[in-house]
Amino acid sequence: MRIGGNSLRQIKQYFESELSSLYEPSERIILFRMAVQHVNGFSHMEIHLNPERRVSESELLAYSQFVKQLVNGVPVQYIMGYTWFMDLRIGVNSSVLIPRPETEELVHTVIPFLNGFDHASIVDLCSGSGCIALALKSLYSNATVLGVDISERAISKAIENARELSLDVSFLQTDIFEKQQFAGLFDLMVSNPPYIPQSERNEMSSRVTDFEPEEALFVPNADSILFYRRIIEIGSQYLRAGGMLAFECHYKGAAMVASKMKEARFSNVAILRDLSGIERFVTGYRL
Repeated sequence: MRIGGNSLRQIKQYFESELSSLYEPSERIILFRMAVQHVNGFSHMEIHLNPERRVSESELLAYSQFVKQLVNGVPVQYIMGYTWFMDLRIGVNSSVLIPRPETEELVHTVIPFLNGFDHASIVDLCSGSGCIALALKSLYSNATVLGVDISERAISKAIENARELSLDVSFLQTDIFEKQQFAGLFDLMVSNPPYIPQSERNEMSSRVTDFEPEEALFVPNADSILFYRRIIEIGSQYLRAGGMLAFECHYKGAAMVASKMKEARFSNVAILRDLSGIERFVTGYRL
């Protein structure tokens, strides 16, 4: 089906008809608005006030390609090449996970701790797009922030994001399961590592499993907290006394992570719920 004309109203009708079997009505409206903002830069209010506003032929083609990719299951963030995280425009592609709202909550979780520092030293392990590291640097300009990831392509995207946002964050490509030699100690170690057991793959949307990087999502069924155990070891070595370790976790894994932190003699270990009431975050402090 071709778009019936080049007005915003006709483009909206095209989105509605082509995506009706794939998305709920409210989702279709959001996707249409996102597309218009991306292609033409028009706001929601401009769309509402000027439904007969016309676009160029090249822009009409861009809308057609946008819908084609949505029909093929490509996440809208990958189509646009960016998403928003803590009011920052974060570039994303298939080499990095799309930041989730829960991860914004992780950032908010560490803010009260960081408010007590003039020049905090922060490391974000399994950094991906760099969204956590960049958000913290944007909030604490005097902080020294390092992002770490095993993926060369992810690190490349994170460096690009830092450059686009003019944020002075360093990124290091390394395998955290190998011996680490950081230059100094950190006040905060934060991580949203891979945590989804392979057994849950079939329960997930194909828009996630077919397009987002598998190595950033899944862990073996038999050892679903292997990243947490390793990061706790690193934290025991590279956090200053009183330094904070903060994790985002699988909804079934928070208790296990908390237990491992206590075994490693972290103090004041706490399990925190996300806005949906799910046990999502674990925090603790190095003695």
